[in-house]
Amino acid sequence: MVVVPRKYLVKPTKTACMFVHFFSYQPAVQSKVAKHIMRSMPRPNGIPRFTIPLHCDGLVLIPSVTGHIFVCNPATKEFVELPPGTRNVSLLQRVAFGFDPYSGTYKVARHFLRSYREGQIHTEYDVGHEVLTFGDGVETLEWKATIDPPYPIKARTPICLPGFFYWSAAQSVVDTDHGKLDTDVILRFSMRDDTFTVHPNPPCSSSLTLKDLLCELSGKLCYVHSPSPYDVSIWLAQDRDNIITWTQRCRVNLPIPRLFRVHACAIAEGTVFLSVDFRHLFKCNLHDGSLSSQYAI
Repeated sequence: MVVVPRKYLVKPTKTACMFVHFFSYQPAVQSKVAKHIMRSMPRPNGIPRFTIPLHCDGLVLIPSVTGHIFVCNPATKEFVELPPGTRNVSLLQRVAFGFDPYSGTYKVARHFLRSYREGQIHTEYDVGHEVLTFGDGVETLEWKATIDPPYPIKARTPICLPGFFYWSAAQSVVDTDHGKLDTDVILRFSMRDDTFTVHPNPPCSSSLTLKDLLCELSGKLCYVHSPSPYDVSIWLAQDRDNIITWTQRCRVNLPIPRLFRVHACAIAEGTVFLSVDFRHLFKCNLHDGSLSSQYAI
């Protein structure tokens, strides 16, 4: 497991972190201390506040809220910045990163907001989407526009499975006396033909709230739903004939309350790590939802 600590910056456009640290942590053999494997200063002025780092085949991608995107290889200590993409009028953006088995290349995708117009009932968004490819032998890296997403993509970290990126998007927002009710969908972007298809959220939640999370578990799309501070349910997606359906795998009762959200990471068949608020790590049995070990992060 590679750990990249983040520091919260109140003014992300005016302040930056001078260094990025990488740690290696193996809870099965390391009970207390993570091993420091790399420290990098990616740019003279530091790195702006970044969202959750992404990884693929030993490469780590670090996207910042200001649009700067970095790729690092901890094994070789290489750290490079990708060229800037299309201007985004919002800091609420996320980046996808993964391997395309059809072309044998690595691809980075980003969504951006060209403009928006707020109305009394709803807001109109003009959104775009573009992809950068590397590993194809072309020295010059450049972003190429795809078709626009059918719905505005939410500022939540997307998931990559072989050949596809999965984004959470807002299908509709209903204003009931100024109280907004979101209906979200999942947009699956195909790296093969650069197209989007629309799929439903699991039945446990019509909206990906700040307490819920999309992730990947053992090669499957996973939805972690936490309706209350002590309750977590894990849903797995099945893809048959390009139709996604959901099945609840287990329910978990946390021994401590979560304040923000719970992350899941597979470590073996039927076993996952649950990270509660990035502070506590539990080993969870997916068959019955039992927790067997706890580690302090």
